[in-house]
Amino acid sequence: MDKLLELKWGVFTPTHIATLILAAVIVVGLYFILKNRTEKTKRIVLFILSLWGPTAVMYNILMWGLKSTVLEYLPLHLCSFSAMLIPVLILTKSNLLGNLLPIYSIGALAALLLNSIQADYLVFSVPFLMYYFPHVLYMGLPILVVALGIVKIEPKYILPCVGFTFSAYTIIHFINVGINKYLAAKNIVDSYGEVIKVNYMFSMDPQGNPALVFFWNLIPHEYFYMLAVIPIVALGYVLLNAKNFIAYFKSKKVK
Repeated sequence: MDKLLELKWGVFTPTHIATLILAAVIVVGLYFILKNRTEKTKRIVLFILSLWGPTAVMYNILMWGLKSTVLEYLPLHLCSFSAMLIPVLILTKSNLLGNLLPIYSIGALAALLLNSIQADYLVFSVPFLMYYFPHVLYMGLPILVVALGIVKIEPKYILPCVGFTFSAYTIIHFINVGINKYLAAKNIVDSYGEVIKVNYMFSMDPQGNPALVFFWNLIPHEYFYMLAVIPIVALGYVLLNAKNFIAYFKSKKVK
């Protein structure tokens, strides 16, 4: 029993792989549980689940932020940013958010796969639960909202989604710059005595993220290196609409 309680998450260990399988089971299971329910029931269930996201954000602020600075734990990373938008999506049935957030789900999937920073989490601990399950929901809820027919994927939202992403990234970069200047001026340090720096949306540097180091090597400058990701995001939204484009071209051929 003691060994079980001391079980670490790890990186592509049997435990880590088991949690990835569990994540897929949770999302697929929710789909089959809800697919024949009324839209009202679907939205109530998904909304209740979506509240785990803001709860996790508050947990991080109260658990870790108050020990250093709250400015380090604002919901401005991709996953925590999504956490605040998903409940709004479900409440409002916003077509823009419904088309926007499925691509953001890839960020949550990446956080579950590339978990080296959290690898030492004990799987039977509150920090693990407040990281793992919210990220499963950040990944799954936007997909379920579409799969369950609550919102539709439409090509007309491709440019607004790309524009929103670019604008949000740019604003968050300047927030990073402003916060870092403030932290340096006030000499707010971490437990190692080093001045704290925030890096929301990784706009300052890749921070060791293997997926982003490639782009940093291409353009080794803060903010600008991530702009190389924008065309990939745009392609993601195009691929998300592949079914719509295929149907459109088929209809043209029939005519």
